[in-house]
Amino acid sequence: KVFDKKIVKQKKSSSKKIYLPITAENIEEQHRLVEESANYGKEGLIIREVLNAYPKHDDLNTIAMKIAVIDVTNSTHLSQYKSQLSLYDLAKVILDIPAFDVRLAAGDPELVNIIAKNVGAINMFSFASKYCTYHNVEVYHRDDYSIFDGIVKESLPNYVDGLSKHKLDVWRSEYNYVAFNECIGGLLDEYNIHIPFRRRKFDHFLWYANR
Repeated sequence: KVFDKKIVKQKKSSSKKIYLPITAENIEEQHRLVEESANYGKEGLIIREVLNAYPKHDDLNTIAMKIAVIDVTNSTHLSQYKSQLSLYDLAKVILDIPAFDVRLAAGDPELVNIIAKNVGAINMFSFASKYCTYHNVEVYHRDDYSIFDGIVKESLPNYVDGLSKHKLDVWRSEYNYVAFNECIGGLLDEYNIHIPFRRRKFDHFLWYANR
């Protein structure tokens, strides 16, 4: 097993962290802890209610509101790029994507790259992955997307043999969301993880166990 190899390496150095093994039980448990937590669980409910109340992407103001909700609850800190990219700009990028809702419902990975590139001002790979994931899960009850963020970049290489933080950075900088998403899917297949919403729950597993 890939994980077993990593454990052996980690035991040689006491400074290395031992990571929680990938099992369906561990993934479900970390997901449950997130859902039941006083702060993260409530924020998840807010996102669910907002996205289901305003599921479509045919109005600029509605899109801007959803961007703000996901930004605040996920600490993606879009405001730090205000001099380079406005909320209006990002909402307009999403509004102008052809057949956005149809493609989102089908799990089109290219949507992440388009949003991440936005107006060319700043790389929004992490935010874009979260925006698509939340809509795909909460509105369409699908599980086609995986979230990319700093915690994922730090922890995922400990589970995937041959994967490095540099490689993840390359995927991000080259807007290669397909490679990242397929990496997650392949890992879950390897460990025979076929629980409902396995990608979404695995994100909770990576994040909550390694935050």
